[in-house]
Amino acid sequence: MESSKQVVPHAAVAPYFPNAGPVMYETLIPVRWGDLDAFQHVNNTIYFRYMEQCRLEWFETIGIDVPQLDRFDIVPNLVGAECRFMRAITYPATVRVTIAAGEVGTKVVQTLHELWVGDVLHAVGDCKLLWMSRKTNRSVDLPSEVREKLMLPSKAGG
Repeated sequence: MESSKQVVPHAAVAPYFPNAGPVMYETLIPVRWGDLDAFQHVNNTIYFRYMEQCRLEWFETIGIDVPQLDRFDIVPNLVGAECRFMRAITYPATVRVTIAAGEVGTKVVQTLHELWVGDVLHAVGDCKLLWMSRKTNRSVDLPSEVREKLMLPSKAGG
């Protein structure tokens, strides 16, 4: 899935989520014909792919080498993903997907996504990332270098 990478200014805010920090990253993803379902809407599973693409591109901006992830011990692991569908996305369109941090715990980071077509919000997503050790197969504290790049102070929980 190709996208147009775009780092957003720190002043941008995710308006849908009251607990969201600033938008940390956004990407533009063209809707492909194959993304559609029988009703000519983007299939519900594709919304999760759009959020995943944004998340992976954001990882790269904070120094997580996604293509080399299998070589690292401490890695982020998606442990929860939700999407609220508000309006159907149809073809042709370009989807602007944003990512902002929500709750930041000792081991878990909540990432909040918004999916826009033009100036219309079509869907929102709430994902949980747990940092884990591959060697021990156990959760670990959020690496300090990642916490610093979240643009939010630490919050209790996780």
